[in-house]
Amino acid sequence: MAPRRRSELYRLAVGLAAVAIFAATLGRLDARFDWWLIVAIAAAGILALEFPLHVSLSEKMSMAAAVFFAAALLLSPWQAAALVGLLQAVDICLAAVRKVRATREHPPVRAIAINVVFNGGQAYLSTLAAGLVLSAGGVSARGGLSGPVDALVLIAAAIAMYLGNVFVVSMAVAVATARNPVTLFHNTQRLVYVQFASLYLLGAAVAFAAVRLPWLPLLATVPAALVYHSLRQRLEMRREAMRAMERMADEVDRRDPYTFNHSQRVALYSHAIGRRLGLSAAEVDVLELAAKVHDIGKIRIPDSILLKPGKLTPTERRTMETHSRLGFDILKPFSEYAKVLDLVLTHHERYDGAGYPNGTVGRRLLLIAQIIPVADSLDAMTTARAYRGARSWAAALDELRGGAGSQWNPKVVEAAVVALRQDEPARVRQAEPQPAMA
Repeated sequence: MAPRRRSELYRLAVGLAAVAIFAATLGRLDARFDWWLIVAIAAAGILALEFPLHVSLSEKMSMAAAVFFAAALLLSPWQAAALVGLLQAVDICLAAVRKVRATREHPPVRAIAINVVFNGGQAYLSTLAAGLVLSAGGVSARGGLSGPVDALVLIAAAIAMYLGNVFVVSMAVAVATARNPVTLFHNTQRLVYVQFASLYLLGAAVAFAAVRLPWLPLLATVPAALVYHSLRQRLEMRREAMRAMERMADEVDRRDPYTFNHSQRVALYSHAIGRRLGLSAAEVDVLELAAKVHDIGKIRIPDSILLKPGKLTPTERRTMETHSRLGFDILKPFSEYAKVLDLVLTHHERYDGAGYPNGTVGRRLLLIAQIIPVADSLDAMTTARAYRGARSWAAALDELRGGAGSQWNPKVVEAAVVALRQDEPARVRQAEPQPAMA
């Protein structure tokens, strides 16, 4: 079964599980509603959901976490879960309407429906988990905190909501990309867990105060905005570091006039091949980012080797072959590059296992990791070097076909030949490079 199909089934299962629980427990919804409080929570939640903060290539964080935790403290577990799930589903519908209006394309009803069911379902389940922890511990905003035990229950409820929300989403991404969900969870959340803790603390404070002032959740958007601004500044610093890293990679290309803009071209070719292979938009973004910095390790290779016009000696060849691992080491401290590390490390591995640095057989590598080797080789063949001229585009594609099954993955070669056929290079080369992050 294709990873995308597995991801759809997983997300549908999460959503249907939430719907089933809601239907089975419908009788537990308290008929007594504090409408002013519910309207205030709903308004604050929608405002927060409409202004999320993008944390990485495929993850975003919303100030709604504070509002939703306040709802778990102010309402019964079943009321809070139903309200939060509904708000999340409404937000997905609004986002879909905006996208359809902007693109004027026919709405992908199936994809939208799955997103509505999944996002509403995971929000329902995470809020219900937090509410049930609070209910079991006898803690609510109306009752207040009577001691350290109640504080521990409050912390446990926050953890339940956090894990129930974020880990379920990480699992969906992991199923779609065949990655370890724990590693994915760690890589995407280690930057923002402190801010999430701040949001839950803010939500708790607002909930206790809202017992007397039901409209207070709306005012909570003010301090939430301060937390938002703090995280936004921190993320902008990370983005600046990423842009600096890409400029460093460009400088590596500029050291050799024969490879000027090499990484940018490899990124464009990889993008085209990835789309032809049916990778998701997030996967194509990761692939393109990896291609832009795939040769950054060459910044530590001496000019005497990197710019040598003749054939390298065995010793010089071994030094040159360290650049992929050097690139891995350079990028490793940056959490935003966590998803591209393996792609940078393996961009000189071969399908038959005769590549470097690890000699990994291509069949043991993810498909996405076998795209840059093809794009990299294609650009190398069609670019003049000091010791040889450039091959024609047709000759380079013939070379790829000849190496399919030995040097390169046949499926990737086939996609490259179709996506970059002879009438494509001009359009591909003229395309604007995509930004590293939204």
